[in-house]
Amino acid sequence: MDLEYKILGKGKTVLVIETGIGGSFYDWYSIVEDLKEDFTVVLYHRCGYGKSQTPKTPRTTKNIAEELNCLLESIGIKERFILMGHSFGGLCVQHYAKMYPYKLKGIVLLDSTSFNYKQLYMLHTPVMNSLIEIDKMVESNIDSSKKSKEELRQQNRSIISAYENLISDEDMKAVEEFFTSAMLHKTIAEEFENWHIDSNEIRSIPEFPNIPLIVIARDNKVAEKEWIKYNILEKEAILYEDQWRKLQIELSRLSEQGRLVIAENSEHEIYLERPDIVINSLKTLIS
Repeated sequence: MDLEYKILGKGKTVLVIETGIGGSFYDWYSIVEDLKEDFTVVLYHRCGYGKSQTPKTPRTTKNIAEELNCLLESIGIKERFILMGHSFGGLCVQHYAKMYPYKLKGIVLLDSTSFNYKQLYMLHTPVMNSLIEIDKMVESNIDSSKKSKEELRQQNRSIISAYENLISDEDMKAVEEFFTSAMLHKTIAEEFENWHIDSNEIRSIPEFPNIPLIVIARDNKVAEKEWIKYNILEKEAILYEDQWRKLQIELSRLSEQGRLVIAENSEHEIYLERPDIVINSLKTLIS
């Protein structure tokens, strides 16, 4: 299994991070700076992302969990570790936790996709649904996967330029390669396409490990305002965010040692918008 990874820090506790859909581990550099005294942090790119190998199996959370497990074994992670996942990465973490419970010391879910995500599409929110339909996400990424490097450079120009002056020139080249990869978009499309399979498979494993679990959820009032900027009706934004919060509460109850933390003044990317909350939560797991 040829996966791109980085090990940063020298802390006693190993922290493994699973990124969100389409996200690179370069997004996590700034928060890792504040974690590396207390943690040894493993960042990696899933198959089809960055310099990791082309996927050989369907992009399901089960296969992703197996591949992550192979990576951790190959780099010699023997002690129990903390696993943290953002968004879709959180869905991957939920599956990993049920498959390899004995490997984990604690879990952090950062505004994670829920195994019951379908409930978000059962609300009376037609305008919202037209924007976030999974079929649309699949279709737009398949379209992107057919574009040239130059076309993807133009399409993702604002994403790429956001990294300027934050990372080294060498990493900047890697970021450009990352976001101009047709394979990345093909992989994202497949990850979205398999959400219903993931959901069913995660639910089919009854036991979730009874270990410390922290679910960090976005500020629903901030998120509502963001949706309204995209021309979503206010009543739909409120309905959607209420349901998102209910799903976060449900995730926090997967373990008897679970708890919910609200990241006030943060939208979805909590590790960028409220890194202090993420850092403090992680530190409670090792105190």
